Amino acid sequence: MSILLPPKTLPHLQEPLWLPAPDSPDLPPGQLHVWRVRMEEPRWSDETGSPGCPVSRGRTRNLTAALFRQDILGRYPGAASGLRVTVAQCEHLALIAVSRNVRGIGLDLERVREDIPFEEMAGGFLDAPSQWDLRVTWSPQEKAWKFFQFWTSNEACAQAQPSRRPIHPCHVRGFSPEADFIAALAVEGGPEAEILYLDWQC
Repeated sequence: MSILLPPKTLPHLQEPLWLPAPDSPDLPPGQLHVWRVRMEEPRWSDETGSPGCPVSRGRTRNLTAALFRQDILGRYPGAASGLRVTVAQCEHLALIAVSRNVRGIGLDLERVREDIPFEEMAGGFLDAPSQWDLRVTWSPQEKAWKFFQFWTSNEACAQAQPSRRPIHPCHVRGFSPEADFIAALAVEGGPEAEILYLDWQC
């Protein structure tokens, strides 16, 4: 399977600097932390200690993401006081956004693929200029990244602003957390937040 690296021509797509995660991260009100977690697939062991059958992938990843979320939140001093948390998960990768803000935040994560009908699907959720932008993009790789950039941005904004008539605009940061993957972080209204990208380590 080929690796789909993001084209350099995509607007608003960042390549974050992932920092080693501190044990007790400081999180001031105007800052957001995005944690990247790579999940391995656990396996049951039989009585002899030999690895058995893999656990159900969906169930395992949901449980694992919950454990990582608990571990990450436990690192913050006074974690019970006013943390806002959003989780996005796709295959082996999970992103966890943490903020002390009362503003809405949204997060979406997708693996970029070329084997779907982009233009047909775009007709159901993209505005006319975005549909045209996708249609006139001839490179299959760039078309795939553009489609998923639109998709993740819309999904993240919908989470940050669940009301159909949002009062404030939504600030969106698009980024690629790993080769083949694209993500979007949306923050509701106000000034743009400072974002730190942290790599979870056991």
